[in-house]
Amino acid sequence: MMKKKNIPVFKIQQHCDSKEIKNFKVASFSEEACTAAEFDEDHRHEYFEIIWLKTGAGIHQIDMVDHPYSGSVLFFLAPGQVHRITQFKKSQGFVLKFLPAIFNHERDFLDYVLDTCLFDSVTSCPTIDIPEQMTDVVEELFFRFMDEFNNQQPGADIILSSYLKILTTIIRRIKNANVSTGESDHKPQYDLFRKFKLTVEQHYKTMHSVQDYAIFLKTQARTLNAVARKYGNKSALEMIQDRIILEAKRRLYHDSESIKELCYELGFEDPAYFTRFFKKNVGATPQHFRTGKSEIVKADVA
Repeated sequence: MMKKKNIPVFKIQQHCDSKEIKNFKVASFSEEACTAAEFDEDHRHEYFEIIWLKTGAGIHQIDMVDHPYSGSVLFFLAPGQVHRITQFKKSQGFVLKFLPAIFNHERDFLDYVLDTCLFDSVTSCPTIDIPEQMTDVVEELFFRFMDEFNNQQPGADIILSSYLKILTTIIRRIKNANVSTGESDHKPQYDLFRKFKLTVEQHYKTMHSVQDYAIFLKTQARTLNAVARKYGNKSALEMIQDRIILEAKRRLYHDSESIKELCYELGFEDPAYFTRFFKKNVGATPQHFRTGKSEIVKADVA
């Protein structure tokens, strides 16, 4: 059996740019800008990414799920997600990449990035269709991103982060016009839910129980369960396990490490227990998922 090639992990400094890149990068989605070629093969990256495909058609596969697109659509990718774009009709648009350090204040990163489902790799809604009446507004904003990024003047990070806050606010308006999320920026319960999601993302490899997170967040396990069900429609344990399973699927589907190595990396001490845990949640053993992935992905990943 041929050994699988590990999925490359891109850094924000990579791909056809001579500028000194630290926390932000924006370019047109095109062959000339060396961006379209980035998406030909499966890859993951260490940065957040917003892709606006203004025209064209194809399939954007994100974490083994196909997202067909046609016309004006935005995609949101969190660090670690595996994805690629297959173009059926040549696409044009923009690719924006950023690291949390683009924001001067952690609260801004929480409010404008983590406090949405836009970059949530578990409860993912990675695509937003742009209404025709909003296309000019979004395009003008991306042109402003390009101008500020290319000029590289003092204070660029402040202006770019301000544009980024405007963009995410506009997108949340569009999203909320189509679906009611029930979120409230002023409710202590929702603030706890947001902190819980962030803590899971940071510690899912080492903290597997609801009690672990309750202690970390200085609250009660029953309180975490209550906010998880209210705002995430799942129990706190289900949210933790969903994140572990997502990473396990990514690794089994794309990487060549052994199941035992994966078990230990995800914080399990016993490979047999990890196998039982995975089978209970996925309906197949890790080995079966890896060897029969195409059939399982269709039935299990939604």
